[in-house]
Amino acid sequence: MTMEHRKKQVGVEGLNVSYSNWFAKHFLRSTFENQWVIPEPLPRAVASFLRWYEKRCMRIDLTDIPIDKPIFIISLPRCGSSMLQDILCTHPKLAYTTNIMDICRSAPCAADHLRRKFGLNISGERFLKDSVIVDGGTPADPVATWADLFGEDYFEISDRQPDIDHLNTERREAIKTTIRQAIWCHGSAGRRFFCKTPMLLPYLGVLNALFPDAKFIHLIRDPRQGANSMRKVYRISNERLKEIRSRQGRPLPEEPFIPYPRLPRIKEYLERYGADDIRTTASLWNEAIDVVDRYRPDVRHLLEVRYEDILENPAGKMAELFAFCELEAPAKDNLAYQEKLQGIGVVHHKNRYQDFGTITEICREKMLRYSYRPD
Repeated sequence: MTMEHRKKQVGVEGLNVSYSNWFAKHFLRSTFENQWVIPEPLPRAVASFLRWYEKRCMRIDLTDIPIDKPIFIISLPRCGSSMLQDILCTHPKLAYTTNIMDICRSAPCAADHLRRKFGLNISGERFLKDSVIVDGGTPADPVATWADLFGEDYFEISDRQPDIDHLNTERREAIKTTIRQAIWCHGSAGRRFFCKTPMLLPYLGVLNALFPDAKFIHLIRDPRQGANSMRKVYRISNERLKEIRSRQGRPLPEEPFIPYPRLPRIKEYLERYGADDIRTTASLWNEAIDVVDRYRPDVRHLLEVRYEDILENPAGKMAELFAFCELEAPAKDNLAYQEKLQGIGVVHHKNRYQDFGTITEICREKMLRYSYRPD
């Protein structure tokens, strides 16, 4: 039973939420109501069942699944990467980590298989309240998946920079297995893996070393909007965490959650300015470009795209992106693609941004480099 066959509207913190059926509501409601950067763990019994089902009841052979020219969006948060991901993932040749797979990381194939088989789904606006609609089958921002793969504690602020030489064989194989699982879930044949999560920005060099034929899309946004929006995410993420922990009767972490990629000087900026200071996010905007520049000579396939250019010329920029990725443009009868293309720039929330002068002072040089007028 699919979302189209049966829907039930339930209010969750002011949002309209659609459940595909009673079972979806029963098993997934808590997951959606408590959605956050890191998905809440499944009940132990459910997680154990999924692992058993995947091991005993499914025939999953990953040995002959190639990882051919995987595609990664490299960007800061709030650069339009979710919008771009949703459009690209309408392509029939792409495979990706779905939200249900990011939630059920110990048995992603079983979770996605059962979601499809029994129509277990839930749909609604994500907790950032930024007009992005998500459900169990939509592409995830798989922070949890990649934090597990790289052994990151995302409540910890570390300035230790990723290095391929520090990534042991077990972790390298786990990354490749995770990618093959995503490809398997999407039907395997001829599929290319796609991923976007801003946490991968510091890992550009590692990903390039693991996958020399990978396609990297460096997505950039005007820092006056980007830095403001990043600060907004910091506030919303911590307000949301407080709500969830209060409902669950659990204490908050000792330190606020920092939803920014772990760039080399992040600890310095946090100590100097604080997490809720526009100078921190503006400085990270600068440093994100420095990180890409550091690895640029070694990356064979890197395309830089401005978010604003996609808004101005959606069809033209998407054609350029598909060509870069060595993918045929979606057919005219690909209704999902056409709908997403028409929806570019259409939002239902309002932003009130400020501190443009401070941001411009910090970012002026690189703004000019990317043709952002400082005045």
